[in-house]
Amino acid sequence: MASSSRARSSSPFSHRKPSSPYSSTSSSSSFMNNRLMPRSCSSSASSYFNSGNGFSSRSMTPNRSRSESMYPAPRGYSARAAPPVSFPSEELITEPFDAPQRSGDSISVTIRFRPLSEREFQRGDEISWYADGDKIVRNEYNPATAYAFDRVFGPHANSQEVYDVAAKPVVKAAMEGVNGTVFAYGVTSSGKTHTMHGDHTSPGIIPLAIKDVFSIIQDTPGSEFLLRVSYLEIYNEVINDLLDPTGQNLRVREDAQGTYVEGIKEEVVLSPGHALSFIAAGEEHRHVGSNNFNLFSSRSHTIFTLMIESSAHGDEYDGVIFSQLNLIDLAGSESSKTETTGIRRKEGSYINKSLLTLGTVIGKLSEGKASHVPYRDSKLTRLLQSSLSGHGHVSLICTVTPASSSMEETHNTLKFASRAKRVEIYASRNKVYY
Repeated sequence: MASSSRARSSSPFSHRKPSSPYSSTSSSSSFMNNRLMPRSCSSSASSYFNSGNGFSSRSMTPNRSRSESMYPAPRGYSARAAPPVSFPSEELITEPFDAPQRSGDSISVTIRFRPLSEREFQRGDEISWYADGDKIVRNEYNPATAYAFDRVFGPHANSQEVYDVAAKPVVKAAMEGVNGTVFAYGVTSSGKTHTMHGDHTSPGIIPLAIKDVFSIIQDTPGSEFLLRVSYLEIYNEVINDLLDPTGQNLRVREDAQGTYVEGIKEEVVLSPGHALSFIAAGEEHRHVGSNNFNLFSSRSHTIFTLMIESSAHGDEYDGVIFSQLNLIDLAGSESSKTETTGIRRKEGSYINKSLLTLGTVIGKLSEGKASHVPYRDSKLTRLLQSSLSGHGHVSLICTVTPASSSMEETHNTLKFASRAKRVEIYASRNKVYY
C-alpha cells in the first residue's frame, strides 16, 4: 500500500517527458475567494501580460520573488468502481423535469458516465444507469427512476466535449470579469481527476481552460492582462500550499471581501505551459495513495485558482476588470467497500466528512429558505462559500460509473447533482477604477 507523502519520490508524472524549466514571479499574498477585489490596491510595479505588444506596469499586485518549475503533461486516471456519499433520505430533493423558471440562474450540472472498467467486466457487472438522450439519466432496472440535468454525457464522450458544455462558458465569463467555479464530484475512481486533468492524449478541464484563457488574450489586442495562479490542497482538514512545500496548515481568514487563505503563494503566469508547469509541480506534493479501487487515489481536495485582471489601453481605459476562476478536483467518498485500514481509513473519514458537509450545504441552499447554512463545518465548504452562495457562475460535473455493483453509489451522486441544480446564483461583473 502506497504511503501518503508531502514529497512523493515516485510520482504518476515521472514517466512523462518534462519540458524546459520556466522562471516566474511569485507572491505570498492572500487567496481571494470569488470576490476578487484586491486586498492590496496599491499600484506597485508588476508585469501585465499585454496581448498586443509586451508588458505594462499598471497593476494591483504586491511585489514578487523568483522561482522555477518544470512542466510535464497532466495526470491520467484509473477507472474503478467506488462507494458513495450518503445523505438522509428526507433531505433528498429531486428536480422535476418541468421545474418552473426562477428569477436567478442556477448551478450548471453535467453528468459524465465513464465506461465499465476491466475489473467490473471481469466480475460480471451490468449497466444499471445510462444516458437516455443528452439530458436524462435513467435506471435500467426501474425506468421510472430518472433525473434531468443540463447535459448528460455517455461513456464515449471525450473531455473536449465535456469542457465545451460545462466549463467553456464559465471560462469565457471569467475573462469578462465574472467569477467562476468548476468542480468535479463523484465517488472514488469515477473519473474526476481524469475529467479535470486528463492525460497527454486527452487533456482535461484544467489544461483546456488554461489554453482557452490565453487564446482569448491573443484575440483581445486592445487589452492588457495580468494572470496569477495559486494551488492548494485540503488534506485531513488541513490546508497545504502545493506551490510552496513549506506552506502547511494554512489558516482560513475572513474580511469584508470574503474568505481567503492567509499566506497562500501566487505565481504570475505568461503562457499555457507556464501555468501547467505549476500544476505539475503542485501535483508532486499532493497526497495520493492506493486502495483496492485505484492505485493512485486522490487523498485530498485540490483547488487551482486563476486570478485574472485586465484593462483597456490608453484612452480606452475604463477601469480594471478582475475575476477569479476556481478549478476544483474533489477527492472521492469512500465506504467499507474500499477496505481501508490505518492512515487510509483516517483519510477516508476526513474526505467523507467534508463531502457530507458539502451535501448538507447544497441541500440547505436548494431549499431556498433563509436557514442556517453550515459553511464553517469544513474547510472545503468554507472556501466555497462565496461560490455556493451565488457570487459567480458555478458548474458542477458529476462523474459516475454505470456498473450494477455501484448502483446505489451512483444513485447518491445523482441525488446530490439534482439538489445542486436547484441552487440559485446571481453572477455579476467585477470592475474597479483607479
